[in-house]
Amino acid sequence: MAWQPGIITTDFPALPSGALADRLRAFVNRPWAYRQRYLQSAYRTAFDGYSFAGQTDSLNQGPDDALHSFVLSDFSPRSAFPEEFQRYLRDEWPAVTRAAREIERGLLVQLGVEGLLEPYAASYGHMMSANYYPPAGRAQPEGGLRLTEHPDVSLLTLFPFGPEAGFEYQDAQGAWRALAPSDRVVGFAGELLEWLTAGRIRALNHRVAPAGDGRFGERFSFSLFSLPRPGTRIERHPSAARGGVGTRIDVISVEAYIEAHLSRWL
Repeated sequence: MAWQPGIITTDFPALPSGALADRLRAFVNRPWAYRQRYLQSAYRTAFDGYSFAGQTDSLNQGPDDALHSFVLSDFSPRSAFPEEFQRYLRDEWPAVTRAAREIERGLLVQLGVEGLLEPYAASYGHMMSANYYPPAGRAQPEGGLRLTEHPDVSLLTLFPFGPEAGFEYQDAQGAWRALAPSDRVVGFAGELLEWLTAGRIRALNHRVAPAGDGRFGERFSFSLFSLPRPGTRIERHPSAARGGVGTRIDVISVEAYIEAHLSRWL
């Protein structure tokens, strides 16, 4: 596995995405009366559920972001998700999350994050932000972005199917860099890893800009987040803090951590 500034390029070939993009597009094209049954407010579990372009109360995107997203996860029963995703969740989701766990365990060992492997094995699950950016012939979004800059709530974020054109990230000097599409699984640190390491490993600030010549064609992206399961707690090992010895152990519930993350955006 190789590090660029903030980006982890793994040795794993990108996984097949199956027909997930088609399934997501099919859901977004369903009538509003159908889609609204699956809004995040219907789930009340982490970030699970549907968000739409222009929504002001989404937990997963801002009101100026030009996309529709559906968060699938281990945290809600499969039966709670729309029919469009049932076959994917049954046949392909288990293989994706198994591969993610193998990749993430290797990364945690490589990064030397003390005291995390045991809680990761015991209490972490995954959620996927399945994102659809429809083609736009109208005026471009504010600032020319399709997704405003932000860090993720996750421990680690992976692109299991490889990154898509348009993804940009901020390097250590504050400059924005474009990440080229890849046939490898690519990942980066989220805010939870930054919290657990007391800032030794920084969360990656990133955004989505128009690809290439700026045309707003149809775009899909699928980001897999690792998070502790709802109802568990997160504990920071004392050695994580700078200065080490004598540092108290910080403990926070998953729900309080998510609320703290969202308090900066909502």
